[in-house]
Amino acid sequence: MRGVSAAEVCRRLQGPDKPFLLDARGPDEYEAERLGLGETLIPLGAPRRRFSDPPPGKDREIVCYCKLSLRGYEAATILAANGWTNVKVMEGGLAACPYPREKIGFFPRNPG
Repeated sequence: MRGVSAAEVCRRLQGPDKPFLLDARGPDEYEAERLGLGETLIPLGAPRRRFSDPPPGKDREIVCYCKLSLRGYEAATILAANGWTNVKVMEGGLAACPYPREKIGFFPRNPG
């Protein structure tokens, strides 16, 4: 597994080469709480064909996550097995993410 911290994801989202964010939780969890940054919901329980939905280009950076990142890890494993080469897991998932959620954004509460 290639992990990436929430802080590193935040930094990359501010740059020109933004990662593709894949939320592997269920639709009910997604509706209750989300990052609100244009992430794509592909529930781990969805048919495996949904894992063809990530962006074209098997080398584009994809960051998978869920509540704790167990499903994020499983999603990353499925993508890697299907040829994506730059897949990472957000360490600790939403539970470990210290940033605001919903449509507020994914930026530190106390920058600096």
